[in-house]
Amino acid sequence: MKFNHNKYFVLFPCCKVVDGKNKSAIYDLQRESYVLIPHSLSYILKHDKHLSLGQILKKYPGNEDTIEEYMNFLNKKDLGLFCDKDEVKFKAISAKVQAPHLITNAIFDYDSNSSYDLQKAIKQLHDIGCENLELRFYNDMRLDSLLSVITYTKRTCIRDLELLFPYTEEMQLENILQLRYANPRIRKVTVSSCPKGIEKIYDSEEIYIIYTSESITSEEQCGVISPWYMLPKTELYLESLSYNNCLNRKISIDRFGNIKNCPSMKRSYGLFDEQCQLFNVANNPEFQKIWKVQKDEIKQCKDCELRYMCQDCRAYVKDANDPLSAPLKCHYNPYLE
Repeated sequence: MKFNHNKYFVLFPCCKVVDGKNKSAIYDLQRESYVLIPHSLSYILKHDKHLSLGQILKKYPGNEDTIEEYMNFLNKKDLGLFCDKDEVKFKAISAKVQAPHLITNAIFDYDSNSSYDLQKAIKQLHDIGCENLELRFYNDMRLDSLLSVITYTKRTCIRDLELLFPYTEEMQLENILQLRYANPRIRKVTVSSCPKGIEKIYDSEEIYIIYTSESITSEEQCGVISPWYMLPKTELYLESLSYNNCLNRKISIDRFGNIKNCPSMKRSYGLFDEQCQLFNVANNPEFQKIWKVQKDEIKQCKDCELRYMCQDCRAYVKDANDPLSAPLKCHYNPYLE
């Protein structure tokens, strides 16, 4: 396709160019997708956006065919449009991350040996205004017991609830859907240790349900980073620019009752009880310090073009003595061509 050389190519505001060591990426935050591009195209998009297509072609003599291919690619992917110089002025997406509460998300782990009061912990989350909770049960759960816990969250400010528990005969898809219809806060459910024959993913606008044969028995199986888990979302992208996109404003209780930044982390800020409460730990400057460890500072991540679309892991790192060490379980290599 031939384009008017007097026109200017403009990326849509929801499309963000991120450079890595050997290649770059364009995140389409509206469609929640991304494409990999060469550094040369990234340079043109960032540094030559004030030039018309004709001016760009003159600036890089001998590369006319390549630049035309770039423009066709961008047009085909619907990442922007051609316009007159002052014809279209998009409003930029605000990079400011607004969090109305001290804690915005939490993880509570529980198994057959856990003894802390789960309802009291949920009540304390409500008291500090937390709206997102992930409950991970490593032991078999009866449907009525699960319902009892979920029903309690109805009296709180929790808006989004994510659940993980092992498969039992009760945990059939129709029962999970009924559970969700009665409790719209439930957004995602992972059912582990299910028979291989019933592995499936149920995806709708209301809920995302995963049946996996993988046995998930503890927090040690957390922290895996793979392109399969990467999705460019606006909130994740913006948070990644200034904060740690996994631990920012997060509080957790592990299956032993320890209050931590994440159940997988070694440091405990005390056992959850009447004397050691979530509010006090959340206000501890030492507890908050890790919130500001950004992807642009972390080894390997800072060289990765996908760094703003995948969640970091500070619990499992390659060098336990280095707070900026690369994630141990990352399966993406940004140094490959």
